[in-house]
Amino acid sequence: MIRLAVGASLLLAAASLALPYFPVYDPWAWLVWGRGLVEGGFETAAGPSWKPLPVLVDAPLSLLGDAAPKAWLLVARTGWICASLLAGLLAWRLAGEETGRWRWAAALIAAGSVALTHDAFTPPLRQFTGGLSEPLLVALVLGAIWAALDERPGVALSLGAAAALLRPETWPFLAIWAYHASRNRPRLRVAAMGVAILIPVAWFAPDIVGAGSPLEGGETARAGGIEPLDGLAVLGRALAAPLAAAWIGVGLLSWREWRLLGPGERRVPQRDHPLAILLVGAAAYVSLVALMAVAGFAGLPRFLAPATATVAVIGAVGIARVAAPPLSAAEKESAGLFSRYPEQRSGGLFFGSRPRKLAVAALAVAVVGFGWRVAQVPGDLRVVERQTASLEDLFALVNRTGSGPLLACGGAVKMTQVRPQTALAWKLEEPIAAAPVRRLPLSGVALSTRQLPGGIVVASTGRWRATQLPCPSGYSEVLAGLSR
Repeated sequence: MIRLAVGASLLLAAASLALPYFPVYDPWAWLVWGRGLVEGGFETAAGPSWKPLPVLVDAPLSLLGDAAPKAWLLVARTGWICASLLAGLLAWRLAGEETGRWRWAAALIAAGSVALTHDAFTPPLRQFTGGLSEPLLVALVLGAIWAALDERPGVALSLGAAAALLRPETWPFLAIWAYHASRNRPRLRVAAMGVAILIPVAWFAPDIVGAGSPLEGGETARAGGIEPLDGLAVLGRALAAPLAAAWIGVGLLSWREWRLLGPGERRVPQRDHPLAILLVGAAAYVSLVALMAVAGFAGLPRFLAPATATVAVIGAVGIARVAAPPLSAAEKESAGLFSRYPEQRSGGLFFGSRPRKLAVAALAVAVVGFGWRVAQVPGDLRVVERQTASLEDLFALVNRTGSGPLLACGGAVKMTQVRPQTALAWKLEEPIAAAPVRRLPLSGVALSTRQLPGGIVVASTGRWRATQLPCPSGYSEVLAGLSR
């Protein structure tokens, strides 16, 4: 089933490459760094904070030349599609056979919530078209959870290690799981120790080589952080990210399981241990991101993606469990729902019609929420198309002028916008530092979408223009090259 989901995701992602969209800021940087690893000239001082996994993937992809960006989009979009499918499969699995057709509703709710996670900063469509890594992170985490449920610790460790090379917030969770899973598995313990060495080396060693400091990536991430009090905003973003119905499902599931247990026996039934662990893990993950935001790191909604996807799965399971017809006494006994107090579990609120009506209402809320989020897609698409057109114009300008004249003044061309900086570096086949961002450049060649004071526009394509500002030396040569 998992292989089928991955295969389907890969085919759909390959078909999506026909769309005329480009990567966004971070993926362009990973491509530049991957090329630097292969060809030399590796530096990480400019651009976003360092992430090992995308660069390790992009290093061999850079050998494809101009096809490398599409190759990365294939990887990232496969992760995006696979994340939604895995969320649906996990919800279907954890809902249990006793929920009947409601387990399919759970699968649809979980998949839809993950596919259209609310993110006011980077909507899910932009994450898909632009090749961001958080959907891939979700796919790796959910895949690791599935492997752990299948008691395949080696696969779970591999997927968890890959996730840990994408976001540092995953480190403590991988460490806790690896410790418990490897206690009676000597081979797994050796592999876990290897992962424990690999992860810090992969995160810190490249910045030592490329930036001269192992903490360069952390400083870059902190530079984009939010105010300490906005750590509370992280909690609000976590609440808004899944469908509202998911939180209703979490509440219904918690209430149901509590009511099923008798006085003096407040413990989680064995079959629900995975759900309890996942819920605690999601809460801990959100808390960790909030604490990091207090420390100055960005607490963007997409950084919460593994936790919000987990909540979507648990909430969908809750709706299915509560909406399904009640179990017989024999079914409840076999499911481990009661042991010492069967007489206290044979009736009551959660075996009547009221909770099922609440679950059906939650399903209606899910449909409405999903419809509302789908309605946002056209607006998000218009933003994507505008950004795509802008980048097409920028690349056309570079093709028209050539990289030599643009870099003739000091070996760098100034950019007045941040977002296209890394794309320009890839196009020029230069490090990111060769395209420094200056809001109001005073010298050299500058690329902008507006008129710059004190300069001469020597080339333009669409909305982008190349402006020659005073250059310390070789001014006439630069101007001649750009005007040619």
